[in-house]
Amino acid sequence: MGFFDGWGQLQHLGDLPLWRKLMLGCIVGLWVLLGTRHVSKAADLYASAPHIPVPEAKQVYPVHVEGGYLRYVTKKEAEEWECLNTTIGPIIGVLAVTMGLLLVLPCNPRAS
Repeated sequence: MGFFDGWGQLQHLGDLPLWRKLMLGCIVGLWVLLGTRHVSKAADLYASAPHIPVPEAKQVYPVHVEGGYLRYVTKKEAEEWECLNTTIGPIIGVLAVTMGLLLVLPCNPRAS
């Protein structure tokens, strides 16, 4: 599997230093874990939460799930969803940028 380094020369992932390979593996693993958790929670809310408030079940807190669909959940579920959206979303973005930089920046910029 090849990629372009920062200077436009085609490199191979096998040419990366060990520390970059380990970082990439950890980032991909964390990215998949957090992303899966977010998507799983969104799918669960979309499938199980009502689209109208249900005061008897205390599902009166509105949340927007994937695609902007409005669902009503309990206060605890609304707080969990807000936490997922405000923390995990940016973390996934930072991990993606870091992974891109590890792949794109030259392995040894001082070597000519």
